[in-house]
Amino acid sequence: MTKLFYTPDEDVKVHEEGAIRLIRQAFQSHEDGLPEWLKNSADAYAREDVPESKRVIVVIFDYGRKTARPSISCLDFSGMTSTIIEQNFRIWADPEASRRGAEGAAVQGGHGNGGKSYMTQMFDDYALLHTVKKGRGNRYGVVAGSFRFGYIPDRQGGRDFQVGDLRRELDRVLGPLRLSIAALPDSAQEVAQVADGFTLLTGVGPKGCGNRIPTRHLVDGLQDHPQMIRTLELCKVLLMVNGEQFDKGRPLTLPVITPMEGASEPKLIPIPVVLKDPVLEEEVSTTNGGSFKAGILTLRTSDVSMRWSRKGRHNIVYKAQSGYIGYVPVLELDVQSPYRDRIYGECHLDALEALKQNVRARLANSPLTRAVEAFVSEQVQAYAKEFEARDRRRSDQEEKNALSKMNEALDRWKNAFLTELMRGRWGTDGGTKTDRVERLPSGKPARLELVLTHQRAGLGVAFRPVLKFYDPAGRRIRPVPFKWVSEDNNVAMVDEDLMIINTFALGRTIISAQTLEGRLVSNKVPLEVVHIHHIAISPREIKIPAGGRHKLDAICRLASGEETSSVYLVWTESDPHVARVRSSGLVFAFGPGETEVVAGDDKCLAKQPAIVRVTVGEGRGAGDQRG
Repeated sequence: MTKLFYTPDEDVKVHEEGAIRLIRQAFQSHEDGLPEWLKNSADAYAREDVPESKRVIVVIFDYGRKTARPSISCLDFSGMTSTIIEQNFRIWADPEASRRGAEGAAVQGGHGNGGKSYMTQMFDDYALLHTVKKGRGNRYGVVAGSFRFGYIPDRQGGRDFQVGDLRRELDRVLGPLRLSIAALPDSAQEVAQVADGFTLLTGVGPKGCGNRIPTRHLVDGLQDHPQMIRTLELCKVLLMVNGEQFDKGRPLTLPVITPMEGASEPKLIPIPVVLKDPVLEEEVSTTNGGSFKAGILTLRTSDVSMRWSRKGRHNIVYKAQSGYIGYVPVLELDVQSPYRDRIYGECHLDALEALKQNVRARLANSPLTRAVEAFVSEQVQAYAKEFEARDRRRSDQEEKNALSKMNEALDRWKNAFLTELMRGRWGTDGGTKTDRVERLPSGKPARLELVLTHQRAGLGVAFRPVLKFYDPAGRRIRPVPFKWVSEDNNVAMVDEDLMIINTFALGRTIISAQTLEGRLVSNKVPLEVVHIHHIAISPREIKIPAGGRHKLDAICRLASGEETSSVYLVWTESDPHVARVRSSGLVFAFGPGETEVVAGDDKCLAKQPAIVRVTVGEGRGAGDQRG
């Protein structure tokens, strides 16, 4: 760990420590914190009304080396004065901090917490900003575990020091990151030559990243995060990794979402001036009594399901005068239709401005919020019904014939399956098998054997342990009363009623069982809850006949850089009528069609689902395809 020598401000305006900790909770990941830095850079450009061609932001990932710790940085060519630092930046919970001095709606604003929250809790060493504006420089930062910022090394040495050559100073501070102005993409070099300032934010020792920052994962997160929509629209966001240009210096862009056939144009729906609050059943004005203009709901479509690879964009984004103010996931709306997974959009309503919250996700609960969300749900439902009706109109005799053939094939498979089942139950010769499976005998246990299907698991998953009891002769017997033991219940513990292990936090624990009197203890099995950065499902596409099965693997890249497929995850399918997947990744095919299979935990989901195509079954399969 490297140390930062700085002098915390004595006169800084802060809330009580408990309030600050509560404020920071929304930014406990790099995926949510890094967009805050970029938003602040975009706002700095907007305050100065910089032409869009010169709004360049450079994100810098440095994996570290023997002489330097890993770091994440964000560079813009705007710069801050000590006045901005002291009157705006350092003050917690100041919604107007980013908007002071701005005259347009391009400033996204916030609550004055996001960037600082990210700096104070997502880096193991420290975080700082080195900024220059009009010939004066400032170094200002905070050590890990503190929320009190200060000048580096002190107010005399780190505040308003003279900078004679801006570009030489920028080259100097980029050096430890293995960079220089000449190494930046051309568009950044051009801006650096004419800028009158810059701000370099750097966090040293990013939490959960080890010696390798998950660049691809964080880049995907930036492109998918609702907070980044406006920033990517207004600025060129470039990336540098270990001193090299990422993707040949091309700027990040919002991924293009191809619309459904027949719905290439967005659907524009005027928002009524008056809506009804579904809770109080009272009318609510959407214009604040005429103070604001009426809003517009814009709905768009995707040619594929957005539940998995496009999950970050599968929202209704709320916009108001300041631009992006929050969003609601479409999956949380009251919509019952398979086409729900292909609809997204935005709701522009200026009256919602006052309801944005600290994290700019869900809006504050209010009669207007509830009324608007109910209206949005109704419109998404109605739009989805239009596509369902279109599908019904497209049905013709050929499809009916195909369905009939599928049913015949399924009947053949069902009959063959039942025949095999009956053979197993009543004997291979067709006669009735009279021997019934006997229950395990009772007895006094001499040994307990505990088995876990996985010794590594994701965060927030649940799986069942297997516990067997044996008598002195080594024969398996019925269980006697026992209890489960986890050496660290904060990491994982066994639910005594459901008999399943639940994982709660990253770390390691030991799982075991013991009889109630404590005389007999099972073997102890280690369990590690791991930090997953990326999940890839292999193979990406499979084709199996109805009645067949196929094993999928989920390859996890961990925070340490290790790749493994032996992590317990939650598996799910988009259409269980076509196929279902077990917790082991084994897919069972039921009926002809196509479904998506995905795996993940509470924090990470496979970006690309596996496509499972089930064909008409023709008798028994072989090998992995066998029913």
